[in-house]
Amino acid sequence: MEENNDTPEDGSDDGAPAEDLSATAYAVLGILSVNGEKLSAGEIKQRTTFALRFFYWAPAVSHIRRELRRLLALGLVQDSEVSLGGSRRAQVFHITRSGERTLRRWVAEGDDDAVIVKDPTLLRVFLGRGVPLPKLLDLLDARLRRVDEDIRDVVWAHRRAEEMGLIPHEDRRYTMAVSQYSLRALYFELGNLRQLRDTLAGFDSEAFRHDTRWPREDIPFRPAD
Repeated sequence: MEENNDTPEDGSDDGAPAEDLSATAYAVLGILSVNGEKLSAGEIKQRTTFALRFFYWAPAVSHIRRELRRLLALGLVQDSEVSLGGSRRAQVFHITRSGERTLRRWVAEGDDDAVIVKDPTLLRVFLGRGVPLPKLLDLLDARLRRVDEDIRDVVWAHRRAEEMGLIPHEDRRYTMAVSQYSLRALYFELGNLRQLRDTLAGFDSEAFRHDTRWPREDIPFRPAD
């Protein structure tokens, strides 16, 4: 496989104009930049699943490959082949100096786009009138399980990064700060979902009348004269 020449040391190439690249292209550049790795498209996908999906998204491998072809043509990444053992080989990519400059310029000067939140679970609960309450509670229970698994994934990723010697490291402090932010957000979401579930469960007054968690005579009501 023929390799592209990297950008000269003198910095004469300022990289691609920021408006010519998508946010996903910058995410790919960032994944290649953050640990200074050579990664295949599949490995980039794996990294985005752990690092980005909780505050951006994890693009499909086909989307990543499309962005890599464009970044390669612009000289923002460079490709090479690595052996996977035996006759198996893989195409891997690393960011060039021009790619680093383009990425830094976008981070510093990119537009502050509005945040769009799409939460299908909350939309279904919002539109839940006429749906049996147990169905909505099951929906929230499933979401609670997913968030709990997400928390376990982030904690595992932090421990794996530490195991590989990637953290603590000054070059990765911003990345780690956002990852810790994402973990806190997941814990907050877990609490909010539990409160939402309890609110919905409270709509079933008949079930509460049969709730014997505490004997009712233990909490009497005696109005003052």
